[in-house]
Amino acid sequence: MDTCGRGRLGAAAVAVVILVIATAKGSYGVPEMPGPMLVILPSQPVQTKAIGKNALLTCRPNVEDIDLLQDLKWISPDGATVERDNEGQELSDLKKNMYTEVMPGGDLVLIFRSVTERDSGNYTCTATYANTDHIKKSVKIETIMAITFVDAPEEQYPILGTSYKVKCEVKANPAPIVDWYKNSEVITTDDHYVVDTDGLLIKNVTESDDGIYNCRAIVIKSGELNDRNIRVEVHVPPTFQETVKSMEAVEGQATSLTCLAAGKPPPVYSWIKSSTKEDLSNPTSPSSAGRFSVDKNTGVLTIISVHREDEGELKCVAENAAGRIEHTAKLSVVVPPRVLSLANDSVAAGQNGNIACRASGVPPPIIHFKRFGSQVRYVAGGQPEDDHIYVEPVAISDVDKFIEGEEITAGANFVVHSALRSDDGLYVCVAENKGGVAERLGHLTVEFAPSFASTPLKQAWSWHNHPVNLTCLAESIPNATITWWLNERSIENDANVHKLGNGPQSTLTVTPYDQKYYGIYKCRASNVHGDADHEIHLREAHRPSEVLQAKLEVITATTITFSFMGPKNDGGLPMRAYAVQYKEERKTWNEALNKTWLVDTPYILEGLEPQTSYNFRFAAKNDVGFGEWSADEHHTMPKRSNPEEPVILSSGLSGSEGEVVNSPYAYNYELRWKIPADNGEPIDKYDIKFCPAKKTNEGWKESDKCDTIEIKSHDHTAHELQNLQANTYYKIELRAHNGIGYSTPGQIIVKTARDHSSNTASDPYMKEENTALSSGIIIGIVIAALLIVLIIIDLSCCVVNKAGLLAMICLKNKKEPIDQDIKNECREQEPLKSNNSNKYSVHDEEMQRTEAPLIATENLKRDTAVDFDFKNATSRTTFVKNSAV
Repeated sequence: MDTCGRGRLGAAAVAVVILVIATAKGSYGVPEMPGPMLVILPSQPVQTKAIGKNALLTCRPNVEDIDLLQDLKWISPDGATVERDNEGQELSDLKKNMYTEVMPGGDLVLIFRSVTERDSGNYTCTATYANTDHIKKSVKIETIMAITFVDAPEEQYPILGTSYKVKCEVKANPAPIVDWYKNSEVITTDDHYVVDTDGLLIKNVTESDDGIYNCRAIVIKSGELNDRNIRVEVHVPPTFQETVKSMEAVEGQATSLTCLAAGKPPPVYSWIKSSTKEDLSNPTSPSSAGRFSVDKNTGVLTIISVHREDEGELKCVAENAAGRIEHTAKLSVVVPPRVLSLANDSVAAGQNGNIACRASGVPPPIIHFKRFGSQVRYVAGGQPEDDHIYVEPVAISDVDKFIEGEEITAGANFVVHSALRSDDGLYVCVAENKGGVAERLGHLTVEFAPSFASTPLKQAWSWHNHPVNLTCLAESIPNATITWWLNERSIENDANVHKLGNGPQSTLTVTPYDQKYYGIYKCRASNVHGDADHEIHLREAHRPSEVLQAKLEVITATTITFSFMGPKNDGGLPMRAYAVQYKEERKTWNEALNKTWLVDTPYILEGLEPQTSYNFRFAAKNDVGFGEWSADEHHTMPKRSNPEEPVILSSGLSGSEGEVVNSPYAYNYELRWKIPADNGEPIDKYDIKFCPAKKTNEGWKESDKCDTIEIKSHDHTAHELQNLQANTYYKIELRAHNGIGYSTPGQIIVKTARDHSSNTASDPYMKEENTALSSGIIIGIVIAALLIVLIIIDLSCCVVNKAGLLAMICLKNKKEPIDQDIKNECREQEPLKSNNSNKYSVHDEEMQRTEAPLIATENLKRDTAVDFDFKNATSRTTFVKNSAV
């Protein structure tokens, strides 16, 4: 037998052995593979579910081929098949709480959305496998009730001094055990606390019982634990802290009443009108009418406008959860004064006048009088400095009780004896009480004859039939009637005049068509007390006479400035203008040009041609017209040249000579100027040069830190210089330029303001007032000290050596020969080599020396030198003969 054959035989033998072994095991108790089955997860046969919670049971098939499994479902305790949630398909109402759902992998889960007590019982999962095997698996569900707080408000409010049960009712299945804690300490039943099944009883509540209480429930069988915090706040009944028993309010004004109470929680307030029992905090209340408002949190009652009927008792009510209290306050209404009547009076001068005043108010007001426009009140009785005016109080019993239905409570009369014209005018009756002040105007009329004291017009002018108005104002009481007269002839009916107003003011419009209307007009005022006349002279006006002189003030290449000596005769009217007529010399006056200037304006004629001869003549103008041409002038204009010097406009000059302009700013200055005459060539630019400067004996000295700005525009009149130094003097030059060249520079010295926000660094060109003052004082002190030293030295030389200025004066008076004596007494020096008079010699001998004046008598010259080492002074004098002084 070959190898292959032997291999086939061996494999067959092995297979037979394996089959025999397998058969033997089946026969003799070896385990077989399990059949198809279902597994429920969780796997406990009895499962406990809490009522109200979600729950889930899983039925998992344990089969060889899941594809052979059919009809997998859950059976509820009542034998009904639990419906599936088919991809969100809506379930029936009865099955909404419980449904099944196929999970990936083939599991079928039973879902309880919220477990209820009726969900208890046996649940079976069933299926069919391979169409022959019916498999199933069951589980029992028992339900329990979780701890539930049925009646346990989280905030509870006992009232102070009462007994109160803090509610905490708990339900659970099985029944729970309840205990209490406060501030982590266990509460047990004692004299103050009683632990009950439905809460905690607190006896005789105090404010110390405020706090957080913990109600804890335990179910030992299920191991469930739950608790609830309850905030206990002790309420305190309200008590009044601030009240008002009575107060006054002014009628028509706003007022407020305060009622303050303490309590816990803070009380809420209301106000009640005692007489009507109305709640004033109610905006619909009949008495309120929108006038009352109550702040329920602060207890403030506000009355927007007090009425008289508001007077009486008002009740404040403060209320909170713990109680209610009341307080009554009385409101009194003050009625402000009102002047009910003020009778005017009219009397003739010299008669007695009386102004009666009557007023109301509660309490009765006090009545005063004063003149309108004055704050000084007249006193009761006669006036200290003017006893012809008398104020007399009137008793209420002596007057009517009512005016227009309102009760009079006060009265007084203002009496003027022998009234003067100055007494005429307005007077004020003043009624005053604690509610305020009331005033009313009355008029005392003092009648008098007419007067023209307020008519200043005495002369008028007209011309060329020009209408003119003549006005008279007559002061009189009663008003006067005015008539007009011309040269003692009535002109009331003259058609060439028009009269407006018969008095107290009357205006007569006159159109003088004829010379007869020039003359003296008289207006006559008349009333019952007399007549008065006023005259107005109407004159005829003429054009002014010739201009006496036109004076040339300034001439440039293109402009001339004139001044005028006015005409000898102004024609009766003021000058209004001056006019010039000018032409080139070769032209006629028919080709001349005109220019008119108003009076008191610059009389500048512009636009002339350089190097051209012109003829000028002038005239003056008033309201009548221009006078004749006169004051002929002939001038030849200068040739084209550089512009005129610009005139710099400045303000704020200071200094002894007024040459410094103070800038209001520390770091900038606005330079302004007038456009100068261009002298025939237009200005094309300006140059501005500005340098720090300081004042010296020779004038203002510039520093070398100068800046120049070029402004390429002819019409600029201002430029702001920036980045300047504070508290510094600047010299500024402005030059105008045209096609011919630059003008003479206009100059100005400007001092910038101090910068108070910082310390400006020292600069030699900054303001040197303090430094200069200090240096001057020091130099003066030094010079004074030197003069004193020289005087002392001269005096010493005079006393000791008979030398010096004092010795010379004394010796000259005595005429004594002192040549040799003085020479022997003083150290001799070399004679002066020079014959110049008034010379000074300076000697350097290891220290600085100051010179002394030489003094000579006759043929003797004395040379005195002083050595000064800032500590000691030594004088030496020499004499030189034949030396001229």
